[in-house]
Amino acid sequence: MKINLLAENKNFRRLWIGQLISALGDRLTQMGILTFVMVASGDKGDKMALITFFSLLPFLLFGPLFGALVDRYSRKNLMIFADVLRAIFVIFIPVIWAYTHSVIFIVVWFFFLGCLTALFTPAKMSIIANITDKEALLEANSVIVTTGMVATLIGTLIAGALIKITGATPAFYINSLTYLISALFIIKIIYKQPQATIAPADNVYVAFLEDIRTGIRYIFRHQLIISLILLSAIFSLVSSFAYILILNYGSSVLKQGSLGMGALLSSVGFGMLIGSLILLKRKDRINYKRALYLSNLIIGTFLLLFLLKPNLFVTLVILFFAGIGAAILTITLDTIFQRVVPDELKGKIFAARGMLTTSVFLVSLLFVGFLIERVAAINIFGVIALVCIIAGFGIYLDEKRWGYQLLRISLRLIMKILFNFKVSGLENIPKTKRFILAGNHTSLVDGVALACAYPGRIYFLVADTIFKAKFWGWCASRLGYIPIKRGGFNKESIKTAIHILNSGYPIGIFPEGKISPDGNLDIGKEGITLIARLANADIIPFAIEGAYEAWPLPKKFPKRFPIEVRFGLPIDIN
Repeated sequence: MKINLLAENKNFRRLWIGQLISALGDRLTQMGILTFVMVASGDKGDKMALITFFSLLPFLLFGPLFGALVDRYSRKNLMIFADVLRAIFVIFIPVIWAYTHSVIFIVVWFFFLGCLTALFTPAKMSIIANITDKEALLEANSVIVTTGMVATLIGTLIAGALIKITGATPAFYINSLTYLISALFIIKIIYKQPQATIAPADNVYVAFLEDIRTGIRYIFRHQLIISLILLSAIFSLVSSFAYILILNYGSSVLKQGSLGMGALLSSVGFGMLIGSLILLKRKDRINYKRALYLSNLIIGTFLLLFLLKPNLFVTLVILFFAGIGAAILTITLDTIFQRVVPDELKGKIFAARGMLTTSVFLVSLLFVGFLIERVAAINIFGVIALVCIIAGFGIYLDEKRWGYQLLRISLRLIMKILFNFKVSGLENIPKTKRFILAGNHTSLVDGVALACAYPGRIYFLVADTIFKAKFWGWCASRLGYIPIKRGGFNKESIKTAIHILNSGYPIGIFPEGKISPDGNLDIGKEGITLIARLANADIIPFAIEGAYEAWPLPKKFPKRFPIEVRFGLPIDIN
């Protein structure tokens, strides 16, 4: 499979190479510290939870400040600064352990490392949107995660084998070198960061406080952002529990050493690799909500299998499939954030998300450290699995738009009573291929008739003037109407329509562009063909009969007259 983004975008390629190399190095440090603390010291997971807690604490303490820095200063320079300092800090970890064998010193050191990672992360997530086209963001995130998981898979196995042969110390030195190599590749990135819309203040502290307030105000004004942040927090809760429980289960129940623990983590990484490849393959047909609920259900279902006390082989299989779900979930969330958040606020919003998810992660780490001393790990696995499943069903219900279906059923009942409403030709609609529904437009009731006739979710392209009418505007917003302006190219509306088609939903269009004043068919506009070609969609013709007689313009009220919607055979635009 050819990855066009890497071939065509040299700036993204430089970022990708740098992150690939440093991701390989991170696995060495991860396995090295696991060897020091869990294998050599006989830790059951509580000390490792403490180290992880303090390495993530800076996301909570300094997240808003770092987010403001990312939006005000060069994201590239901040990433280079963080990488160079991380290289210095990592190289001293084995020295500290050799001279002290103190977990407390290691905890403090990982706190400083966490500060640099907390600065690097929002800068990286924001700069991806600066060097990548909006339509390529899903591909970009999939490529980053795919190669990152390859690095995890290979790096964890190599680290486990290397540490078994040479001990843990060389692993940290190699990781330090990978950070420096990453910085060298980031130096070569060329991009123009849009200037922040917030005016600079005389007092730098006042300026940063205002930046933080701006980000908070933006979050609370947008329900979608709130929902995505809460979903990220739920995943953070599940992943924090799962991480420590996997380590505990591998060490205490499966009795695995450094190589076996590496295999368990590699199984998750390999699953994430496959999950990101799935998204990469379907990058032009992704339904974001469907990806979100399916990923949660996958994670929850397979974690629930720990209740059966699986052996090593079954555990590897479970973690592999859970990894697939984790990759789909994280990539989808990152892509939605990058697509919907304005550039001048990306750093603050990513930092705010990181702040909440880290808070949840840290509290969960403390809680799981307390629980594993008192409750069997498999029972805790069952609880977090149910959390995932419940979240998945919640997103599923929202994606199916039960409010929409309830409105549709109610309107169909009204149509049946008033107009003896009938539908025919539904068998002509394809079950798999994407399609556009196109037909005549003779009445105010046409859009409602089509929505009532087609049993699934349907979106409409209609003139924006309909939203000015109180009742019809209310119906239009809930029935999925996409406003277009007459006489313009409507580039954004066309992009929205193509994305909806690629997500698996049909589009309803009245090609005449206006309601016929005499009930006769008028000349259609060419936009429908453009959308069909760009989305590789068939056109399903439909005819609404009786609507003109029942409610023509400019009548204010309808009269009782039979209305029927008939669907024809698909038209292949090729």
